[in-house]
Amino acid sequence: MKNKDEQTGLVGLAIGAAVIGLISAQKAINRNAIVEELVRLGRQNGDGVEDEVFVKAAELVRKGI
Repeated sequence: MKNKDEQTGLVGLAIGAAVIGLISAQKAINRNAIVEELVRLGRQNGDGVEDEVFVKAAELVRKGI
């Protein structure tokens, strides 16, 4: 990551994407579901940066921060 602000923004977008994915799939929105969706999204093909962002986001949601 280039800087902390960029990383923070990308983590926020990742969490938002996970919530939108759960809504579109009509699944319950709770901490465990968000973590599972973040892990799923992080495993999709990407350039590696996306994977790191989704992993960081999942860690934050697991902690409850």
